[in-house]
Amino acid sequence: MEPPFEQGPLPSRRNSHGCLWGCLGLVLILVVGFGGLFGYSAWFLHRGFEQDGRLQTIMAIVRQDPRAEAILGRNIKIMEVESHTFEMGTGVGKTASYTLRLVGSGGEGDLKVDLDLNGGKTKVTLMVLTGTDGRPHTLVGREPDNPMQQSI
Repeated sequence: MEPPFEQGPLPSRRNSHGCLWGCLGLVLILVVGFGGLFGYSAWFLHRGFEQDGRLQTIMAIVRQDPRAEAILGRNIKIMEVESHTFEMGTGVGKTASYTLRLVGSGGEGDLKVDLDLNGGKTKVTLMVLTGTDGRPHTLVGREPDNPMQQSI
């Protein structure tokens, strides 16, 4: 007859959740990272544009123009950047265009701005403010051609 099989001491079982905690930690890091990136992006798109040097130049011109004050009132602010384009062409140089939504104590309106960015300086070439009445008012630059006044 054979002797019964002898077993040594059983290894102690550790109740380890290393993989679970490692995966949860990684997910937490990703969520916090993407959440921070999203939060910063949302802040910049909502209010960060106020720090843009070009927009500060534009707003300085608008706030000093009596026609803009007559249309929008005092304390004119940018509510929204509706569009922004930047172009660089051979022989043309760098240009930028903005469409801004402005509001003041007397109303709101849209401002279309064209900039010339050659030589590292910002030069406003066209600035047209359209008030709530829908009439465009050219603050800087040449009046746009009226197609209704051209001969056929």
